[in-house]
Amino acid sequence: MNITIPIDLQPLAEAFQKENTEVYVVGGLVRNALLSLPPSDIDVCSRLSPQEIVDKMPKHGIRVIEKAAEMGTVELHFDGVIVEHTTFRRESYADGGEHRPRTVAFGESLTDDAWRRDFSVNALYANLRTGEVSDPTGGIPDLEKQIIRTTSADPDDIMRSDALRVLRLVRFACELGFAIDENTWLAAKRNAPKLADIAQERRRQEFVKILLTDVRYPNLGRDELRSPLRGLHLLDELDVWDNLVPEFNLARGMEQRPDHHRYDVLEHSFQVCAAAPPTEKMRLAGLLHDVGKPDCKRETGVQYAHDKYGERISKRVLGDLRFPTRTITEVSQLVEGHMYDIQHMAKADTLRVRFATWGRERTRDQTLLREADIRGCGYDVDYVAEDWRALYETMLTDGTPFSERELAITGQQLMEASGLPEGKELGELKKQLFLHCVKHPKDNNLAKLTHLAIKR
Repeated sequence: MNITIPIDLQPLAEAFQKENTEVYVVGGLVRNALLSLPPSDIDVCSRLSPQEIVDKMPKHGIRVIEKAAEMGTVELHFDGVIVEHTTFRRESYADGGEHRPRTVAFGESLTDDAWRRDFSVNALYANLRTGEVSDPTGGIPDLEKQIIRTTSADPDDIMRSDALRVLRLVRFACELGFAIDENTWLAAKRNAPKLADIAQERRRQEFVKILLTDVRYPNLGRDELRSPLRGLHLLDELDVWDNLVPEFNLARGMEQRPDHHRYDVLEHSFQVCAAAPPTEKMRLAGLLHDVGKPDCKRETGVQYAHDKYGERISKRVLGDLRFPTRTITEVSQLVEGHMYDIQHMAKADTLRVRFATWGRERTRDQTLLREADIRGCGYDVDYVAEDWRALYETMLTDGTPFSERELAITGQQLMEASGLPEGKELGELKKQLFLHCVKHPKDNNLAKLTHLAIKR
């Protein structure tokens, strides 16, 4: 069996051929080629050690970056392409689930290299020169059966060696829409607590990929096997929340008003996440929007202020997983704002001011979260957030300013019109003009603003 090697890898194949060494592309690129999917990350391997790569490749016009040479890994840069090369190796791990091997031994054998990898469908190799596929661990039959299985006959050894594979198992199953081998699944359950040994950043990376599995391969379409909802259910069955979102253990089984919610708090959170637009920010906001309910109910006896609790808790959860500051801020703001005007009683001018204060992007996202929240209740409803969406669209087209910077008067012009010096009083006047124009966008012109400033 052969695959077509991407043409932009030809210079690398030629470089290794000149060194009389076979080089293989391995993992996702081979798997995806056999499944007629777009290529994944480009990883190659050979018997050459990192030092041999450093010594030999530059003379063929290939720049070498030592990335993790002690692990056998270097980066190869050529013609705008970046490829990760790893020397054939065997490895051993300390007790626990730490991602990093304790010892690494370089080898000569592609077969030995294959058995250290996680799943059979990821242990497929293709000769970079000929495209001929090698399958030491039975990955091709597993592709045909659409099943994820560990390379080793002892799946506990695979999961115990690197507990990140517990999350990778869920991700690959949901990205590809594959079933999970029973022994592999049971080993993942037994070793899931070892995720505590994995760096938070790595947990975060896999977690986000699980939340976005439905858009990883658009050509496969969207169904229940490729959905983030399936991924979240699998994570729940694996009992991993202590190492991702500990509060979800309290949300499981927490009942809600049956006239508003078909699901408990945990399932509702999963449903809202799956209904949210497929971006990291929106999926996280959907997942965490009710994360404050358990603490709020325990401390106050009611869930009324759970949005405030949720803002604080979501900051902590995302911070623990080492999300970027901007993501933490934006998601926690959406969580804090998701209950605003839940009774649909706010007047148009009140909503205008709130939307303008939030800004364009947050108003859009808050509306989308409101819609996902309603859809995630489990009941068919006609109303989603038409009033919010309609008003927002009007504000986008009628010239409403969404910040004081968008007023049609400069600070200098405002000082001249009002006679006020720069300072607190001038700032208050500018704020008043902004709020006026939010409610009366046609007044956002220099003549009118000058008149209002003089008249103040």
